[in-house]
Amino acid sequence: MKKNKISKNWVNKQRRDIYVRQSKVDGYRARSAYKLIEIDEKFKIFKGGLSVIDIGAAPGSWSQYAMKIAKSGKLVSIDLKKMEPIGNSVQIQGDFTEKKNSRRNQEKHKW
Repeated sequence: MKKNKISKNWVNKQRRDIYVRQSKVDGYRARSAYKLIEIDEKFKIFKGGLSVIDIGAAPGSWSQYAMKIAKSGKLVSIDLKKMEPIGNSVQIQGDFTEKKNSRRNQEKHKW
């Protein structure tokens, strides 16, 4: 009974959240993209042609933003969960601490 009430509260909170609604309009996978956008606007961490590794990337909203900003750069996203492709980037499903995942990436992409 208590869990159901918490779930309803979470759903209601999500419906009212302006960033959740805006992420749907802008095509981002999650509201967390706006946190990265705010960081980038303040500290200018992304530049064109930059290579980016997104560790713990699912659902991929940070990767979406990074790909959009670093247009000619390269993006590798890794997470335990499977992710939908993002442009011309590389998604790896696995644990980034395991050597097999870094070797697999090196073999597929010689960069």
